[in-house]
Amino acid sequence: MKRTLGLAAVLALLLSGSSASTEAGPPPPKATCVFTNPGFSGKCVENADVPQGSTAQQACEAILQCLNAVDCLKTYCGATTVRGGWKLESAK
Repeated sequence: MKRTLGLAAVLALLLSGSSASTEAGPPPPKATCVFTNPGFSGKCVENADVPQGSTAQQACEAILQCLNAVDCLKTYCGATTVRGGWKLESAK
């Protein structure tokens, strides 16, 4: 009886591990976004995940919207508090 339970536990562990590894898949591609603002020293470079079916441009524009919104709480560009006046220089 102990042997049967032990084999069942090992089999369950192996099966659960194999399904988890196939579900993970490759990591999403990354976009490199470059932003400028006259009130910010230098350029701001941020990396963003590009969701499936989206583009690097769209991923960067989502960050741009946050940078230009006074109510956005996400931190970008070294946790700058500069909101508004940002431009997207490049999205690759």
